[in-house]
Amino acid sequence: MLKIASSTLASTVRCWQGTSSVIRKSKPELPIHLYDNEACPYCRPVRESITSLDLDVHVYPCPKGGEHYWDDVERLGGKKQVPFLYDENTGVSLYESEDIVSYLHKHYGSAKAGEAKSSWIVASSLASYLRLGAGFSYRPAKKPEQPLELFSFESSPFSRVVRETLSEMGIAYVLRSCGKQQTSDMGPHWLRMTLQPYHPIEGTTRDELLSRTGKVQFPYLFDPNTDTGLFESAEIVKYLESTYGA
Repeated sequence: MLKIASSTLASTVRCWQGTSSVIRKSKPELPIHLYDNEACPYCRPVRESITSLDLDVHVYPCPKGGEHYWDDVERLGGKKQVPFLYDENTGVSLYESEDIVSYLHKHYGSAKAGEAKSSWIVASSLASYLRLGAGFSYRPAKKPEQPLELFSFESSPFSRVVRETLSEMGIAYVLRSCGKQQTSDMGPHWLRMTLQPYHPIEGTTRDELLSRTGKVQFPYLFDPNTDTGLFESAEIVKYLESTYGA
């Protein structure tokens, strides 16, 4: 519970950025790739924008001391630095949080680009401090043959614990953004803000999750390598460590 408490505090420090999202019923045709470190304060605003824009992104964790994807970052962009984004739809590759956030909002959002200023780095750094650097450094792990799939939204305290574990283990995954899109999405899965039966917006990722699993709860991890699907962050972390821990 201490992990969840500090994760909740980290989201509070960031004013719960990465909670709500636009309604997007169709995703970009080709993958967007993000090379990321969960604890990096410069990566966090990028992930917040990804939630806000309801984008699915292929995430390649780059923990300190890990070897899995740092060489790919250097090959694609010329230097070992995160965040690094490569968009197959446009051929654009970018470093720097401000540039990435502006690009994502310009191409996948409204005409008004999202703001990314030095002020949010202070709060983002504090959020990382509160998590004691969880997700920053590599711990030995086996690499799955196929990327995992994580239904999540950035500010979710429970989802963050799972993303930190994936980051530390250097395990690639497809991030399925599931930000809140309507009033009835608010609240935990067992206490929705609606007097009617809960229904996500038709055609969205939340709707897909309901069709696949029978409920909308976060995080949800699906591993195609073992055909395993799990809710509950503690169970997911235990599964990752027992399945892929070295």
